[in-house]
Amino acid sequence: MVAYGDRQAPRFESEAESLRAALSRAEGAAAAAYRDTARLIRLLTVIGTPSSPGRLIDRTLTVLSEVFAADVVCIAEAIDDRLFVTATSGLPEDDPAFTTGWALGPTARRVINSGSAAARHGVPAEDLPPPLQDERGTSAAWIPLSGVGSEFAGDLLVLYRRGGDLFTPADLQVLLSMAYRMYSAVEARERGAAIERLAQAGPGLARHLDVGSLLEDAVLLLRELTGTDSTWILSVRDDLAEVAAAADVGEDTGKRWPIPAGELPGWPRLAAGEAYVGPGGANGDDPMLLVPVMRDGGVIAVLAAKGRRARSFGKSAVEVAQVLAAYLSVAISNGELYRRLKAREQELHRRASRDPLTGLANRMTAAQRIDETLASTPTGVVGLLFFDLDKFKAVNDRLGHEAGDELIQQVAQRLRKVVRPGDMLARFGGDEFVLLINGASDLTDLNDMGRRIQAALADEFPLRGERVEVTASIGAVLGRRGTATASAMLRDADAAMYAAKARGTGRLEVFDDEASHRSIDRLDLRSDLSEALEHGQLSVVYQPMVELKTNTIRSFEALARWRHPERGNVPPDEFIPLAEETGAIVAIGAWVLDQACRQLATWQREFPEAHLTMSVNISAVQLERGHGDLLDVIRSAGVDPADIWLEVTEHMDTAEDISTQVSALRDAGVHFALDDFGMSYSSLAYLQRFPVEGLKIDRAFVAAMNDDADNGRGIVRAITAVADSLSMKAFAEGIETQAQLDGLLDLGCGYGQGHLLSPPLTVERSTAALRAQRDRG
Repeated sequence: MVAYGDRQAPRFESEAESLRAALSRAEGAAAAAYRDTARLIRLLTVIGTPSSPGRLIDRTLTVLSEVFAADVVCIAEAIDDRLFVTATSGLPEDDPAFTTGWALGPTARRVINSGSAAARHGVPAEDLPPPLQDERGTSAAWIPLSGVGSEFAGDLLVLYRRGGDLFTPADLQVLLSMAYRMYSAVEARERGAAIERLAQAGPGLARHLDVGSLLEDAVLLLRELTGTDSTWILSVRDDLAEVAAAADVGEDTGKRWPIPAGELPGWPRLAAGEAYVGPGGANGDDPMLLVPVMRDGGVIAVLAAKGRRARSFGKSAVEVAQVLAAYLSVAISNGELYRRLKAREQELHRRASRDPLTGLANRMTAAQRIDETLASTPTGVVGLLFFDLDKFKAVNDRLGHEAGDELIQQVAQRLRKVVRPGDMLARFGGDEFVLLINGASDLTDLNDMGRRIQAALADEFPLRGERVEVTASIGAVLGRRGTATASAMLRDADAAMYAAKARGTGRLEVFDDEASHRSIDRLDLRSDLSEALEHGQLSVVYQPMVELKTNTIRSFEALARWRHPERGNVPPDEFIPLAEETGAIVAIGAWVLDQACRQLATWQREFPEAHLTMSVNISAVQLERGHGDLLDVIRSAGVDPADIWLEVTEHMDTAEDISTQVSALRDAGVHFALDDFGMSYSSLAYLQRFPVEGLKIDRAFVAAMNDDADNGRGIVRAITAVADSLSMKAFAEGIETQAQLDGLLDLGCGYGQGHLLSPPLTVERSTAALRAQRDRG
């Protein structure tokens, strides 16, 4: 037996060795399969995560660098004989590869032409970018991003390893799969983003009544969707292509156009109504997108975009441009196209430099002119007056925005007669004006000009059948060449104007240290307001809204209060306008709405029998941000949107998009009340545009019931009649006396608030009032 075993031992050992080798190979294959699977899972996770197309590419390149141990991973596009990097992981942002590109090596050229991936170890310098040409033992993999002839043809995914192992066939299979999946995802997201953007912009374009504005918006939208800097509208007439409109083009188009329409790249296709994507032809080899605008079977205009990358003009961009072309075809059919197209460039320049309402210089032009005058004035001194109209807001609120615009125009006409040759009059916006006095020598010149302005405004202005009185508060400042700047002079004159306004109406104040301190004080208050919410300085108080007939609390109005750590209580009529100016009203308004809704939920749980609702003031800025955020705040607090009343004012901006937001909120159940009803010229017209369900009678009308029994009661009676005829609720504000309350009851006003009934209360005192009401039964 021993001898037999000895003879068989070598055979058994050989078989064991073979088994061990097979097992080792199996383990290696299993490890490689696990590794490849892990790579795929990680990469697929990145591709499946929602993100923008650019973010998807950046994140995918980073993960590819990690899982394949690559020092540099990039996406490059072949243009002529060079590769231009468009995205990378491993190269600095200022690498020349983004601007001047790399030489297109033979391996990269072969991959582009064949559409097949390639890998190599010990890559020769001619196949390496400059940063890696001195490296030895570099491995690289070149992956085509799509097949030849597709819109991604010429794009490569390239990976480099310094001194690393060769990229295996299995690696190339994974990379090919990921390249396809990545760009499929990019395409889908770009298409989705383009469709969503067009869905947002399309209705707005369709509402345009002015062809010039439509062309401008269409050019801007085309530039946005294609990601290029050069976009145009070209008109085609008598076989000529003329520049019709341009929006911040990246080159001087006048040097390239006009050209005969027949020489446009792809003209036969364009004439047949099809889009063209390809080289720029006689104007260069850069890729170009041309989409015809058709009417009556012929081309009347061409949407044009030009860029360095053909990728900018993928299927999504072409489809969107074709829809834009359809919009343009409808708009252009009014027959005014050619006149507008010729004047478009001049019109754009005029809009950029002039105020559209008055035709005066605008803010940008004024600042430029001040600096130019400071640099060139012979006397070395320039005078500046900054002024606004003292009673403008009252006129605007009482008679409406259209009347306010008419008043601004009349003021501008009178002020033009005051301006001397060489001076400049500008409108800064709203009711603010600036007068630049060229050649002013001292403060006497400023005072003389101020008196001339006041004299020009002294006579009443005829406005909507009334005679309106207006004065101006004027701030003045002298600027000297070499020390003053436009921004500093405007700031100081503005500060002086506020100092003049603090002294009364129709005053002129020359800038001094006191005016400077007041300006700084106002700026400090704006700055402090931006941090008030974060530092817990804001609070909410609640003023009851009482059913007058039964003296029962039916609702509360949430009111913001600011206790400054140094100034004490800052009045709402002081900090709310500041919040609207700075944009802080969005965060503050959302916080007040959240606090009010949560408090309402608490009260509804404790006092279900009261059927309480809550009113919150809302600004146009908040509505512009969208109804979704407001609904989220309301619902997250646990209250029914039908228990919330949002109060808006008549003089609030009521652009159509805001009306859309209001309608969406109303459809969700939210109610709207019109605050200060009757104080604007357009009160009844306003009711047609907004889904209002409640009218708040301004405290001024309630107070007038005591001063003039006939007229005061008549106005309140009219408002309650309007509310009743439109099935709305009427709410009276500022009830201060028993006589006012009795009068409102006689007129059938259902609800009211004011200090006679209850001042604004803290949460604790409001809760106590509800408990007392419940105890009374």
